[in-house]
Amino acid sequence: MPRLMAAALLGLFLVPAARGWRAAGGLRAKSALAARSALEGYSFAQYIRDFSRPYSPGSEEHQRRAAIFEASLAEVHTTNARNAKEGRGWKAGIHPFMDWTLAERRVLNGYKPPRGHRHSQAVALLHEGASAFGRSSMASRLNASFSEEGGLSADMGPALRQQGNCGSCWAISAVEAVEAQLLRSGAPPSTRLSAQALVDCVPNPQHCGGSGGCDGATGELAYAFMRDHGIPLESDLPYTARTSTCPQVPLDGPWHSMRRARVSGWSQLPSNQAEPLKSALVSQGPVVVAVDGNNWFNYDSGVFDSCEKDAILGHAVLAKGYGSDAGRSYWLIQNSWGSDWGENGHIRMLMHDDEEQWCGVDRKPQEGVGCDGGPAEVTVCGMCGILYDPVVPQGVRLEGIDSATDDEGLGSGVAQAEGSDTATAVAGNLDEASPGASAGSGVNAEAQMDALLRNFSNS
Repeated sequence: MPRLMAAALLGLFLVPAARGWRAAGGLRAKSALAARSALEGYSFAQYIRDFSRPYSPGSEEHQRRAAIFEASLAEVHTTNARNAKEGRGWKAGIHPFMDWTLAERRVLNGYKPPRGHRHSQAVALLHEGASAFGRSSMASRLNASFSEEGGLSADMGPALRQQGNCGSCWAISAVEAVEAQLLRSGAPPSTRLSAQALVDCVPNPQHCGGSGGCDGATGELAYAFMRDHGIPLESDLPYTARTSTCPQVPLDGPWHSMRRARVSGWSQLPSNQAEPLKSALVSQGPVVVAVDGNNWFNYDSGVFDSCEKDAILGHAVLAKGYGSDAGRSYWLIQNSWGSDWGENGHIRMLMHDDEEQWCGVDRKPQEGVGCDGGPAEVTVCGMCGILYDPVVPQGVRLEGIDSATDDEGLGSGVAQAEGSDTATAVAGNLDEASPGASAGSGVNAEAQMDALLRNFSNS
């Protein structure tokens, strides 16, 4: 893409924010639910009303979940007291996971439950309420006084999603990055692609980031599949928060005549470097990154700064931009836990002045971005390991849509992000794309697709 065009498209995103996308001064108006940030006197009964839990009073499940909630509430108070004492820049608050067990929460960060594990009623209900939680018109609780320096603001970009009791963060973040590029090319804000197609259909024989589907994969695998087969719109294959049987061979089956989005490849940004990520956010749009989200559950607002240098990268999210608040630089991250978590579904994460020197070790890469046969540990840099594995889709386009007759107004625009000479553009072998796969795992996207097609033909 010519630099002038890229600058013009970027302006389309940044100018509206300057013209009042964010309310002037202070916090946005809060809905009744958002007012829950007043923690004193907040009860389990109020939590049940706020989050539509159907526990029967006096039942064993009610008592068990009440005990979990009370422990979570005590942890929120303890965290806020510690943060105030240590001068940290964020606050904890009420969130949708207050009545979840630790094992249930870990599913959101790539944790793979044992065979036969049954998800609780609380977890199942969270997904059932996804349309209310993930697409709510609840006013943003994002502080309007901070300055956006690069990329998108929290008000802009792809719609929020709620992954529910499924480790599909890798699929959701990959889809949202593509949607963001489609928006840059002129597609309407209502454009939503099917993350379920990736959950159901992406093969993962080398167990990169998990065992596939709701048990985890990587953005690179998602883009290899989107390059070869594309994915349909969400309206054609809605999200279910579970791994289902993939439809017939996508290339020749029902997707062949569907509207679908494809990519020509992806760019792997230099690992553990801040400037290439910042540059990509401005010139190309949101970037899929892997992070350690194990300490994120209680986050409510502010600039999060509580990850240790050593990190286990088990969660994929969408980096949207960066900025500063009261002299503290941060990365702006869109999560996949719904709009009732954090700052309207977002977290602002501290960006150190020496971000590339803020490094530690991931001693369990196989639980996040690593593959079978990969290294036993890897060096990860940046708050929560954000700099280790940034991935950007390339050559995004919509197919099967006639802009002259399309009644949904999706058009047939093509988003072609400007390449970066600091990134590795990938259109084939995953060995060249994933830090976790580069150490001899021999993951090959073409071979995986061939195996997938053979499996379909034999079924």
